[in-house]
Amino acid sequence: MPTPPEKTIEISVVIPCFNEKQSLKELCARLTDTLTKTGKTYELIFVNDGSTDNSLSELQRLRTSDERIKIIHFRKNFGKSQALSQGFHHSQGRIIVTIDADLQDQPEEIPNLLAHLDNGYDLVSGWKKQRSDSFGRKTASRIFNTCASWITGIKIHDFNCGLKAYRSEVTRALNLYGELYRFIPALAGWQGFRIGEIPVKHSPRSYGRSKYGSERIIRGFFDLLTIIFLTKYIQRPLHLFGGLGFLFALFGCIIDTYLAVLWFSGEHIGHRPLLLLGTLLIIIGVQFVCFGLLGELIVFSSRKDIDKIVKDTYGVE
Repeated sequence: MPTPPEKTIEISVVIPCFNEKQSLKELCARLTDTLTKTGKTYELIFVNDGSTDNSLSELQRLRTSDERIKIIHFRKNFGKSQALSQGFHHSQGRIIVTIDADLQDQPEEIPNLLAHLDNGYDLVSGWKKQRSDSFGRKTASRIFNTCASWITGIKIHDFNCGLKAYRSEVTRALNLYGELYRFIPALAGWQGFRIGEIPVKHSPRSYGRSKYGSERIIRGFFDLLTIIFLTKYIQRPLHLFGGLGFLFALFGCIIDTYLAVLWFSGEHIGHRPLLLLGTLLIIIGVQFVCFGLLGELIVFSSRKDIDKIVKDTYGVE
């Protein structure tokens, strides 16, 4: 008798986890209950990011009773970007859902994300409208999200919500490293994908403690600078460096012109620090323009991903 063909997986749920052993059993039960009700085939991909609390043993125990649970185990803690990247790489679903393992985001919200995805969006992000966090974390998050939205041009309220639904082509196009997972909507929007957002419920942490400290604010500032460059200037670096170089050189020329007028009128200017400042600004400005030109040459010579900007072709082989 021939073996029946395996069902195509429709939904892959990627769950990065780091020292979340206590929440894994409940999370699996709630995910299974929610996804079974959708009537779609699914898989649960847990990425154990170097946990030291026997999370791996708990996941292996859960897998013995449900082979839809799959495990990717890291040798050590590499961070959420690497965890998501590996989860995306090994996902088989047409739709990818991400959710954190701490149970603060509700698995029961997944059908709402999927329904909104059917409205023509490529990525739907959750919005923790009523956050169950401390006043300090809520304030820092509000400032961060306001700045990120204004700078990137992606008009959503919560960039960093772990609960998101993607079409698989979005995850294949993402190149995550460092802490860029916090800017996934911006990275996807820059590549032309449609971004949506819906409010989702957010619960207080039931087990353990948060893995994120105040140092994330400082790192977030540098990550935001990275995103500015990646989304706005990576294909035209001269516009960034050339613009800055022009401003520096302009101010330097204004200063030196002013000093030149004084010199022609008979005033001695050799001892004035302003002369050094003006000359230095001109030199820095020229260097910035040179950096921009070198960047343009690098971009021109390494455009290996040009085919990624094409969504469909008609009559073209």
